[in-house]
Amino acid sequence: MLHAYAGTRDPLARHYTAEFVGSRFVDLFDREHPAGILDLGSGGGALSLAAARRWTAADIVTVDVDQQAGARICDSMRLVADRRHTHLQLDALDEDLPARLAHRSFDVALCNPPYLTLPWRQGFDRILSEAGLPREARRNPSPVAAETLFVAQILRMAGRRAEIGVIVPDGLVSGRRARSFRRSLLSRVSVSCVIQLPRRSFSGTDAQAHIVVFRNEPGGGGDIELARLGEDGLREPIRISWEAAENRMDHEFHLPRRTSGRSTFRLCDIGAEIVRGNLSSAEARSATQPVFHTTSFRKAPGASVELRSDFCADDRVGRRVARAGDILLARVDRNLHRKVCQVAAGSAILSDCVYAIRVPNRWKRAVLNALSSPSGSEALLKTSRGVGARMLSKADLLELELEVA
Repeated sequence: MLHAYAGTRDPLARHYTAEFVGSRFVDLFDREHPAGILDLGSGGGALSLAAARRWTAADIVTVDVDQQAGARICDSMRLVADRRHTHLQLDALDEDLPARLAHRSFDVALCNPPYLTLPWRQGFDRILSEAGLPREARRNPSPVAAETLFVAQILRMAGRRAEIGVIVPDGLVSGRRARSFRRSLLSRVSVSCVIQLPRRSFSGTDAQAHIVVFRNEPGGGGDIELARLGEDGLREPIRISWEAAENRMDHEFHLPRRTSGRSTFRLCDIGAEIVRGNLSSAEARSATQPVFHTTSFRKAPGASVELRSDFCADDRVGRRVARAGDILLARVDRNLHRKVCQVAAGSAILSDCVYAIRVPNRWKRAVLNALSSPSGSEALLKTSRGVGARMLSKADLLELELEVA
C-alpha cells in the first residue's frame, strides 16, 4: 500500500509499502504468464503497480473498502495497465466476496493486510472453513488477527496451484500464539519462501514484517527457503525443514550464529528462576516506592546498579521486587538485547517490562557475562519477536543457548 496517510494515523491500520518492496515482491513469484491477478486490500496499489509492470498481459482486480484509495489506484493503474485493471470498492472480508467477484478464480494473488485485530463476526467462520483453515468460531470468540482472515479469503478465490504472496507482521511468522495457525497453513498450502523485510519498509512505522509466498496446493513436507531483503536483493538465503517452520519462520532466528567454539549452557539447565514484574506503566508512574522499568537501564550492558530503596517488601501477589544479586533484563523494548544489569544493592518494584533472573551463586557471573556479551546480545536479538518493540518470552529465554565467556 502506498503512503496515502503518511504522517498521520491511518484509521484502517494500514502501513503503506515502499516502492522497492513492491518490485522485489513480485520477483518472488515463479508464474510467468498469469491470466488473472487479485490484490486484496490494495490500498494505494504499490503491489498491483509492480504486478502490472511485470505481467503486462494479465488482468488485475483490486479490492479495497476505502473510496479514496480506490480513486488513487485507478489513476495510477491507468498509466500502466490501461483497460486491464478493474477496481471494486468492497469490504475485503465480506463473506460473500467470491460471489461478488462472480466466483472468478485467480492464478496470482497479492495482499498486504492491515495490522490489527478484529472483533469476531459470524461470517469469519465461513471464510476460514471454506478456505480449509481451522474454524475459530466459539461461544465467546476472541478478536482475530486480520492477516489470518485475509489469507483465508484469498484462498477462497485462488485457483488450483495459484501463487499467493502476503505481507504479514512478525507475530504470524514467529509468535507462539500463531503456532497452530502456522501448522494449519503449512499443511493446507505449499510454502515456497519467507522473506524478512527490513524495518521501515512501510511508511509511518518501523514494524518488522515478512513476505510469505505459497502455492494453493497441499503442503506438509519439503524445505522452505528463508532470506532477508535488502535494496540490492535477497541476502543470506537458508533452507529449513517443514517442522522447523512450524515453530518459527523468521530468517533472523534460523540464521546460524557466529560461534567462538566455547561451551554453551541454557538457563533451564542451571536451575534459573525467571520472575516477571507485574506493575503496569500507569501503576509505575503513581507508585510511592522506587520502580525499575526499561528506562532504568542507563549503563552499559552487564553493569552493576544500586537501587534506591532498602525497604521494598519481598515478592507478593500483585508485586515483584528486584533485590541484590538479581540479574535484570528488559522483557519488552526495541533494544532489549542491550538492557541487562545486575543489582548490587537496594531494591525496587519491577515493572511488567522487566525480568529478574535468579540463579545459583556459582552461576551469577557466568550468566551476566553471557547475556551482556556480543554473542549474548545477538542471541537475545534473534530470539525476541515483535512487530514494533521486541518481546522476549520466558520460555524462549529459558531455552536460549548462551556461551560461557
